[in-house]
This record gives sequence, structure tokens and C-alpha cells, in this order.
Amino acid sequence: MNKERNIANLPLDGGLLCLDFVNTVQTRKKEASYEYLPNYAAFLQWCIKLDIISPNEVKEFEKIVEHSPATAITAYHHIIIARELLYKVFSGKADGKPIEEDVLNKFNEILAEALQHTGFENRKEGLQECWLNPDSDIAAPLWKVMKSAYDILTAPEAKYVKECSACGWLFLDKSRTHTRRWCNPLECGSIDKATRYYHRQKAKKAKA
Repeated sequence: MNKERNIANLPLDGGLLCLDFVNTVQTRKKEASYEYLPNYAAFLQWCIKLDIISPNEVKEFEKIVEHSPATAITAYHHIIIARELLYKVFSGKADGKPIEEDVLNKFNEILAEALQHTGFENRKEGLQECWLNPDSDIAAPLWKVMKSAYDILTAPEAKYVKECSACGWLFLDKSRTHTRRWCNPLECGSIDKATRYYHRQKAKKAKA
């Protein structure tokens, strides 16, 4: 019996915050797929799971949503648009293809919007990076996701971002030889191998 899909049991196989965010769709290989983020409330649950939002921020955002439901709808649409742009950018990069200009322009707009909220503050240990005015925008957790994307895209490890051949999830290949093909070798790897074996056997029978 299959367990119920929800945020609590959503696997985190991406290896990076931005990739785990993209992977909040059950699969990228089929049109009929489970959406882990059907609304803004689910997005907040995901942020709590990834520990990128504090309990106080959750309370503040919930107050804003309670007084202005339309704000949550607007923020949610913005969040999902960002997720799909992230998928297109990283999927294209993993495939070694240039990113469509329209996609890249929209991605850059959301990235610039997020990065303009980064700054520094004084602490005992010296200057520390911080986020500016995060309580004023209920889409603020998305800034951290976009910063994660910026960090990996400007790092040498960006070439190790791959797309799972079984489900289409994105992941950072941290294996020693960088030859990993699946987001989760135990699950997607087994399914992919079984599927390919089935098709090979079917082809043999057809020839016979």
C-alpha cells in the first residue's frame, strides 16, 4: 500500500535548497503528477521542513495572510512561477543546452529581486550576511531559495547538477566519480533498471 504523499514525507534528494524546491512536484516525466505545494500554506510547511523560516516568521506571515487572503494568492503564484523557471534553467544546464532568452530574462528578474534584500549586519564575530526586511514580504523565504540557486550557478560544482533519468528531479551529484544518474539510486535507480529490463525482454520476444 502506497503511503500518502505530503510535505512531511517528501524526500530531499536534491542536495541543495533550490533543487529541493524544484523537486516539490512528484515527477517531471508525466503530466499527471502530484503537487506538493498546492497553496501558500503548503509552501510555509515546506519552509519549516527545510528549516529556512523561524516560528516567529511563520506567525507573522500567517497574520498577514489572515488579514489579506489575496496577498497569499499573489505570493503563491509568484513562488510557483519562480519554481518553474528554476527547473527550466537547471534542467537546461544539466542537459548542456542554452537557456531560452525569455526564460533567462524572467529568471534574472526574480533573482535580482531576491538578491536586493541581502546585506550585512554587525555581530560579535564581525560583519555577517543577513536578510533585509524579511517580515514585510510573505514570499521572503523564496529569497533564500534564489540565493541558493545563485550560489551554485556561480560555483564550479554547477557542472554536477543533473536531472534524474527516471523522474526528472534535479540533484547535485556528490558521488566520487560524478556518474550518478538518479536522484535516489535505491528508488528511481531500481525503477529505471526494472523498466529498461522490461523493454529489453519485450523487444527480444518481439524479435522471436
